[in-house]
Amino acid sequence: MSEFVFKQFKVKQQHSAMKIGTDSVLLGCLAEVEKAHQILDIGTGTGILALMSAQRSDAIIDAVEIDTQAAAEAHFNFKSSNWSNRLYAHHQSLQNFALNCQKLYDVVICNPPYYIKDSNFSINDKQRSIARHDADLTLNELANNVIKLLNNTGSFWLILPTHEAHIFSDYAKQSGLFLKQQVELYPKANKPANRMIQQWCKYQTKTINNSFVIYESNGEPTLAYKKIAQAFYIGKQFQL
Repeated sequence: MSEFVFKQFKVKQQHSAMKIGTDSVLLGCLAEVEKAHQILDIGTGTGILALMSAQRSDAIIDAVEIDTQAAAEAHFNFKSSNWSNRLYAHHQSLQNFALNCQKLYDVVICNPPYYIKDSNFSINDKQRSIARHDADLTLNELANNVIKLLNNTGSFWLILPTHEAHIFSDYAKQSGLFLKQQVELYPKANKPANRMIQQWCKYQTKTINNSFVIYESNGEPTLAYKKIAQAFYIGKQFQL
């Protein structure tokens, strides 16, 4: 599908390595962005998280993307949206962006590459491999750059597979971040959790642990999923 249509915006995804999936939509729905004035989307891809954040807030949103084609596609999607005056695509690495950035963010959001470089898992397509593997942005680098870009009261939101979430947690704590909230994601009511959404901050706080079931055992979206996604999805299965 070269174009994905939501209620308030469209996303062209012909040239981006990573197409729109449940992970990004869940993160875009659950991250607390409503009160933010400045938002940073790391590895924006098609721009889906930035667009969802724009719909849910009045923030100025910067979106960083290292891949040339994906950055161009995100720019196109931003300019085609109702929020083009506050969405900005930056074609560069996070590391370079952090070196030159002159502001701090209320919210940083990211659906990062998470397969470890040189692991047994490999992807033949080079563009898709960059988007999925951590060779250009390791989880350690992600944590170290986020803490530079986040303001003192801000939050960093990301989604990772359970195993990689535990690895990132170690790096995040070493960098000086504190886990504020963790949501275990269950793909179905009868399946074990396989993803985590985490909220990190720069101040010491008690961690809140939650869980979220995405689909019923019969494949129907759960009521909880319908409630958070109904503002975005057009499909009848998300109508309450």
